[in-house]
Amino acid sequence: MNRIQLVDLVSRDRLQRILKVFTEVSGVGSIITYPDGSPITEPEHFTTLCLSYCRSTEPGRQKCFESDRYGGAEAARLKAPFTYRCLNSGLTDCAAPLIIDGKHLATVLCGQVIQNPLSENEAVRRAQEIGIEDIDGYLKELGKVPLMSRERLLSVVNLMSEITFTISDLALQSHRVQQNSRRYLGRVINSVSDCIISTKTDDTVGMINKAGAAMFGYRREQVIGRPIGMLLADEQSRAKFMENTGSEPSPNWRADLTAVKADSSTFPVQVSFSAFNDEHRSMAGYVGVIRDISEEKKLERMKEDLIGMITHDLRNPVLSLEKALRMIVSGTLGPLEADQKKVLELALLTSQQLYGMVSDILDIYRNENGRLVLRHTKKAVQQVVEESIKQMELLTKEKGLTLEVSGPQIPIEVNIDGERIRRTCMNLLDNAIKYSPEGGRIIIRIKRGEHPARPPLPDCGDATCQDYILVSVEDEGTGIPEAYHQSIFDKYFTFKTSEITSREGVGLGLAFCRLAVEAHGGRIWVESPVNGASQETGNGCRLSFTLPLCGEPADCPPGRDAGGA
Repeated sequence: MNRIQLVDLVSRDRLQRILKVFTEVSGVGSIITYPDGSPITEPEHFTTLCLSYCRSTEPGRQKCFESDRYGGAEAARLKAPFTYRCLNSGLTDCAAPLIIDGKHLATVLCGQVIQNPLSENEAVRRAQEIGIEDIDGYLKELGKVPLMSRERLLSVVNLMSEITFTISDLALQSHRVQQNSRRYLGRVINSVSDCIISTKTDDTVGMINKAGAAMFGYRREQVIGRPIGMLLADEQSRAKFMENTGSEPSPNWRADLTAVKADSSTFPVQVSFSAFNDEHRSMAGYVGVIRDISEEKKLERMKEDLIGMITHDLRNPVLSLEKALRMIVSGTLGPLEADQKKVLELALLTSQQLYGMVSDILDIYRNENGRLVLRHTKKAVQQVVEESIKQMELLTKEKGLTLEVSGPQIPIEVNIDGERIRRTCMNLLDNAIKYSPEGGRIIIRIKRGEHPARPPLPDCGDATCQDYILVSVEDEGTGIPEAYHQSIFDKYFTFKTSEITSREGVGLGLAFCRLAVEAHGGRIWVESPVNGASQETGNGCRLSFTLPLCGEPADCPPGRDAGGA
């Protein structure tokens, strides 16, 4: 058995109540001590001689502890109650051992009675040995100690024996429950393939399961009691751990860290820790799960590399197809009949859409891997919008849609990546065309001025950055519920409700729009329903984005990100 104590099995309050009842029945003093004689409970019905004299000096207290230790040791050796004379005052005491699974956990002591009166000389000698100065008072209190016959003392000892048996039985049952719980918990913990670990308040390891020790290449005993920092590979990971367990600890936290094995090799882990309290409700440390995510990271990287490779290799053939179709449609290779031209124009539009989708995926991949580069040139925003409208012209004609464009007549030139902003406008137009009713209206607005209050933008800190160009695309479609206003810009996000069944797609177009706009230092958002939308057709939807007029994000003060390099 581990270093378990009686109070771990039976509460101190319950032990005190049992002693109180025993004392009321027997009329003798009692206490429960550890095997070394130090007290577990408060003394019950102790004589004034013991409390005010025998235990009033340091030598006296040590003598009492020595006497209690002696009585407990003898009782444990005999495995039965042991009656003896107190090594301090010479009074008659009795000790009964509390033994659980062969371990002496505590001693129940009672007595402080006289069977055979002490001579005055012996009493004075005992008082002087422990440094008592008030000899008269000592002798007076000695005279008040009750006399007890052997028969009466035997009955008290028998009662104490029953009390000891009751406490032992309680402790044994509790111990067996704890043992079974620990065994079961141990089997569960050691059957888990992930690392389960606990730390103390000083960040040393209190427990680690077999899988955890094997994960790091140690034996369990090599880890327990050592700082958890030995399992973390770098200062950043250790700092992250300390940040959550330091002066202002987090009750629950998780993070991706870098771990290190016994052979100094490193690997990525995902950790999840929760604080736990001791029996006094004080924080005792953390218990957590550490997962080796090496394979997950490897698969994720392979997936990203595969997507990057496919999209990169698709761009060239799609672009070649688009150029070939454009030559045919333009009549460079000869005249076309009306039906032939219409079919080829649709094929050209489809190839342009396919090229845009492949480019969107590739840019998202580049951004996630920190390789997105913006190629800034001076470009009029009106021209970019017109180019996107022209490329979507066939689709608008097919649905009989009316396109209205409003904005300043004077070109507004901005330092932008024209290709990516054009694709942004095309994606917003495609979204509006797809979800507009037949014969509906799409309004494109271009404005220049201070950034609107919705949504708020952080101030760049430069007066030249206060002006923005705003582009919005508004349709008369079914609209987007407010609950999805933030989510529609997430990668792969789609939704369908009983009222709205047409808002479908792979969820990359708007994700790319947000990427491109924010890479330029702008913002993008949605408004729905839109004031003025036709009540017959739907709630309407307005998608808007802004671009700062201060030039390239690199020209702005620190804090505005160009989207990676």
